[in-house]
Amino acid sequence: MTNGRSSAYPLAHYGGHIIGSRATFCETSDFAGLSSNILAIPNLPITVLSASPVSVAEEFFGTHVYYRANDSSLGTSYKTLRIHDMQGGKARWQFIQPTPTTWDWADLDALVNTHHAAGRDMIFQLFGTPQWASARPTERNAYSDQPGSAIEFNRGIGAEPSDMTKWDDFCRAVAVRYTGKIRYYEVWNEVNHQSDGAGTVGTACYFSGTYAKLAEMVRRANQAIKAVDPAAKIICPNTQGWTTSSGATDTYFAGMMSASTGDGSTTMKDWVDIIGVHLYLPTSNRVQDLAGMIDRINASKTAAGVSVLPTWDTESSMESPSAGSKIDAQVCAHMARFMITAAAKGIARSNWYQWDRADGYGFKDRPVVAAYREAIRTLLMSGTILTASRFTDGRVGYYTRSGLKII
Repeated sequence: MTNGRSSAYPLAHYGGHIIGSRATFCETSDFAGLSSNILAIPNLPITVLSASPVSVAEEFFGTHVYYRANDSSLGTSYKTLRIHDMQGGKARWQFIQPTPTTWDWADLDALVNTHHAAGRDMIFQLFGTPQWASARPTERNAYSDQPGSAIEFNRGIGAEPSDMTKWDDFCRAVAVRYTGKIRYYEVWNEVNHQSDGAGTVGTACYFSGTYAKLAEMVRRANQAIKAVDPAAKIICPNTQGWTTSSGATDTYFAGMMSASTGDGSTTMKDWVDIIGVHLYLPTSNRVQDLAGMIDRINASKTAAGVSVLPTWDTESSMESPSAGSKIDAQVCAHMARFMITAAAKGIARSNWYQWDRADGYGFKDRPVVAAYREAIRTLLMSGTILTASRFTDGRVGYYTRSGLKII
């Protein structure tokens, strides 16, 4: 110490921060220079994401593949694959069982066999009631024509089945066919989008039924699938629209988890093994909101009595605007900040939507982005991140034994 000041304290500096027991000073006035000075950090308030080391297993990294031609070309760094928007919708119940007595497994077989051979975990989404089985066969939904359209298509697929035994049969058939290949089953998609769980829905909803109908479907899926494959795991109906404060999504989550399943004694929470969420950011891809969103999810899990269950982000991406409107450097920064934050806050798996879509979401043909993602994957799996924090401007800082890095 010299005159009460540590000898390490810079004589000329432009502000500083303490993260844990480490002090870092801005030695130049260029606070925004990310690479010009490794000690330079923005003079902004910070929020600690994790005060302990951050690391993940390889299963953390997942994606979606849309085009069948790309199944075999997906890199080995994706350990988890979510089967959702398969090309032509061929993974939806409506296409697998187009009539009560007709089954078409060809496309799904090809996808499952390819990714199983590559050693990937697969999440199969149980979704899309065929019109012949739908409780409301003329009802519009997110995949159907909208008001004003001259052509009707995909009506009724957002409704629960009119006869729930048909749902039992479908879930059982999938499990019989893919036991040993598919282990994770997710019931439906974004159930709270334009839906309040009480029957009030919009024309672009994904699920138009009530909490009670949804809870019954979860119970029945669990029973049908685990009777065939006891090792299978059920992911709860995923919810979207999470924010940093309590709102409609919290309300929906609480409502569905506490809903009676129709057997007289259980609620939905008794039949799920994993909590599924979609972590699309609410405003202009503000990654600085992600930690608060996860805090809200954790609070909702605790209130619902499912805090011990792991949370999987089964779908997220850049949206409004999408990655397609951003240059590589912006997408790289978003991905890194998102993955480090999600890992630091305890998300067990994260699935990017999608790998190969050409509508702005994918990065199959963006080698700079793909390579940077690999670097972040290696970092997160290495266990070298000692602490992680975020700044109010969205940047994420983390310490390794080599010092501070800011993205």
